[in-house]
Amino acid sequence: MKVILAGIEYVGTTTMANMLRDWKTKVTGEPFAGGLIHDHSKIPHTSGHPDDTTLEEQQQILNLSPKLKEMYHRYSVYYHIHHYASADDLTVGLHIEESIYGRKYYGYGAPGAAFDREATFEQMERRIKQVTSDPVLIVHMTADASVIEQRMDALKDSPQHTNSPLQKADIPEIMAEYQRLVEKSTIGPKLHVDTSVDTPDETLENLVKQMEPHLTYHDRERIAAHSTAQATT
Repeated sequence: MKVILAGIEYVGTTTMANMLRDWKTKVTGEPFAGGLIHDHSKIPHTSGHPDDTTLEEQQQILNLSPKLKEMYHRYSVYYHIHHYASADDLTVGLHIEESIYGRKYYGYGAPGAAFDREATFEQMERRIKQVTSDPVLIVHMTADASVIEQRMDALKDSPQHTNSPLQKADIPEIMAEYQRLVEKSTIGPKLHVDTSVDTPDETLENLVKQMEPHLTYHDRERIAAHSTAQATT
């Protein structure tokens, strides 16, 4: 299974990625490819392998020129596309998120500019389709703007949100851009979960139900084999 979780900061994409990773391991006996979650698209704070960026490293990223930020992110996205050759992938944001943040906060990717993100978005999706014929599930995670504001107040100083460029005044615009680009995507089915009220466990349950019709034959084989193995031990 191949999944992209897309949604504004504080909506719970990283939390859901961790829970989805654990769920997949439980039901198939296998983690996502390499046991990895690719949560690298909200610069300057990026999570995961080899580890989270330090405050010093985040400042180094912020000090890059718009040209170098654009190159850094474009190369990263194209590198991650090759992961779709594997049976599984779990990514947060990818080209959807990078496009939004680059144009809004980091001075690159505007219409008509070099590497206009409207054009590269389509190029990246064409490349994904060349790499895999499997559906890539786009999970649009949303919450009410007031809920995002409340979470921002509570969590803005936490390590997961250091140096975030997101401002309260930008929330409606950023949410609308996620909606627009999710709708624009053509690499697979679009699923939707709202985290305004539901607990993380309830959100995961809802998401898994929506994913089930889109599981590949290989996914179903692994789930059945793992269930049989569990029953005989």
